[in-house]
Parts: sequence; C-alpha cells; structure tokens
Amino acid sequence: MRRGGGDSVTGRHGDAEPDTDPVRAFLAIPVQPPALAAFQALRERLVTEVAAVRWTPAESPHITLHFFGAISASDGGRALGVLRPAVAVLPPMTLRLCGLGVFPSMARPRVLWCGVDGEEDALKECARACSAALHVAGFPVERRPYRAHCTLGRPRKLWPANAREPWARLVDEEPTTPAFTAAHAVLYESVPGPAGIRHVPREILPLDTVTAAAVRGPRS
Repeated sequence: MRRGGGDSVTGRHGDAEPDTDPVRAFLAIPVQPPALAAFQALRERLVTEVAAVRWTPAESPHITLHFFGAISASDGGRALGVLRPAVAVLPPMTLRLCGLGVFPSMARPRVLWCGVDGEEDALKECARACSAALHVAGFPVERRPYRAHCTLGRPRKLWPANAREPWARLVDEEPTTPAFTAAHAVLYESVPGPAGIRHVPREILPLDTVTAAAVRGPRS
C-alpha cells in the first residue's frame, strides 16, 4: 500500500516498500451507480434534517469488509498479498442499500447506518473469506458476526431530541436505493484534513478474476 497524491488507484505487484508512518486503512465494497446517486440524495436529506451528527464523507460510501486500524506500508502490502487471491475466486454480487438503523441502540446511539440487502449470503462469504485469509496471515480479525451496513455518521455525545425525531421519521420511511453490481473491493486509507476525514482509495481488488481468466483462455 502506498501513500501519495492524485485520485488514481494503482498497485505494484512484488515491489518492496520501506515502512513509513502507519496509516488507518480498511477494506470495503464501494457503493456504485445507480445506487450511488440515490444514496447521496438520501445523505443530503439527512444532513439537512438531522442535527448533531458527524457525517461520513459524501464521495465514498462503502460497505466495510474489514477494518485494519493503523497499519504500516509493509503490513499493507502483506495484507494485499493474501486478499487478492481470496477475492479473485468470488463472484460479483448484486446489492442495494435498504433501511436505516443505529448501533448499538437508540438508547446509546453511536453509529447511524444504512442497511444492505440483495445477495447478502455472497457478501457475507466475501467478508468471511477476507477475514480467513487475514487471520492465517497473522492479522487480528473481528470475532463478532458480520453485520453488513453502510455507515452514515456518528451522533454527538449528547444527541438532542430535536435531532432524534427527524431521524426516527426517516427510519419509518425505509429508504431504498436501486440495486448495483459489486465487482471489486477497495482498500481505503482514512486521511485527516481541515474539512474532516477523507476515505482515499489506494488499491482495487477485483472479484472473479479467476473465472474471467478461464473464460479468456491462455494468451497466444
């Protein structure tokens, strides 16, 4: 994994990289069109109507598969080395964002989220395969059952009633996006800045590259 400017996501296979300061990173499925526009419209409405929340970046909604926390460049490269083959054998999946909720409860709201449905079993298998590969490679993994969601934001410590009420109304509406095809995972870096945290894509990990290679056949 490399740090650097620009918007592109690139990778150099097999290159040794010197360790730099650790970065905060996570692996996720990015929300794609046509769901992306619907999600951003929902987020804009939430930001307008629901107060006292630290909202996640608008440009990079995602469904987290694994959270690394702080990770060095060498460990990032090692993680990619086991994750690429783990996801390469998995098929693309059809997903959509559906419904709103809170972790752990409205009595102690810490995370506001949008739910996920569609090919949920395939998504869970993707998360399981990633965790298994990372565990074998010596990385710590989440022991709790996987709960697919797209994080919207985190309420302030004292979340007032006048903010909870519009949230509850929106929960009752059960907003839903169109379905989208998830054909790759992305390794993101969380980059702090004056306007807040940005989630910068660093590496793309395509799904189903093994099947695609078999269909193409050997190169002449």
